[in-house]
Amino acid sequence: MKITLRNEICDRLENIVSELRVIKHCIGCEGMDLKNEDPHHHPTIEITQECNHNCIFCYSNLSSVKPGLYGDLSKFKAVTISQYGEPLMYPEKVKNAIKYVKSKGLRCDLQTNGVLLNEDLLIEFKDLGLDMIMISLSASNKKTHEKLVKDDTFEKVLENIKLSSKYFHTIVRSVYIPGFNDDELVKLGEMLNEIGVSEMMVHQLVIHPENLEELENVGNLENVGKIKDLLLLVEKIKTAAPNVNVTIKGCLLVYLKTMDGFILNSINSDCVSEVPEIKREYTPILF
Repeated sequence: MKITLRNEICDRLENIVSELRVIKHCIGCEGMDLKNEDPHHHPTIEITQECNHNCIFCYSNLSSVKPGLYGDLSKFKAVTISQYGEPLMYPEKVKNAIKYVKSKGLRCDLQTNGVLLNEDLLIEFKDLGLDMIMISLSASNKKTHEKLVKDDTFEKVLENIKLSSKYFHTIVRSVYIPGFNDDELVKLGEMLNEIGVSEMMVHQLVIHPENLEELENVGNLENVGKIKDLLLLVEKIKTAAPNVNVTIKGCLLVYLKTMDGFILNSINSDCVSEVPEIKREYTPILF
């Protein structure tokens, strides 16, 4: 006979996880296959490490990455532009990258902070075949946003999220900092619901030794990594944004779906790590 220790929160967490849907960007990623012992993310095209934001949680400026292609296109169905820096600082290179990806018959996802988007670019990207846009935003007002990115760009980013949603499947990527932007993300979800955004992906904060001191000044880092807190927050956001697919990254979600409520109530993710290195093979293509 199997005895499982449970309470009401266990059932609630199980229900939350069972209802979460994989975000469109994660479809086709090796991380979705639990049988893969060494999964890799989609191939990426890196344009630049330069950025017009200086986010307190970002790892992009903590490492050195060459422009070019990372990954074997023959093994994947999608390519992401870009994982480091702000690609739209060089819009012509982004256009060339889109052309290259689509010439290979692959899905093309653009990742950006949204500041430099405009309607003309969006129309050009649509004509070139770009499939989706992911825009980073982790606050619902300019004061909090400025603390996170060190620039007064909140209204511009929100405006461009609205524009992007007219033309593309748009995903807003939000970093959750416990004790700092919990309520902000619920309010943001409500705003995105009104705008018509397709999806919102809530990421747990990952702490690197190089940005620990700065992060300690804004949030309650003792609670970083608690799966229970992440899931309960996502539940709140989903309630505020019923028309948005509010979820978490796919490679985490597939693991959580294998767990019962008792485990979900007690486990933490390891959210302290060294700056990640790109493990995919490098091809020095200049776009």
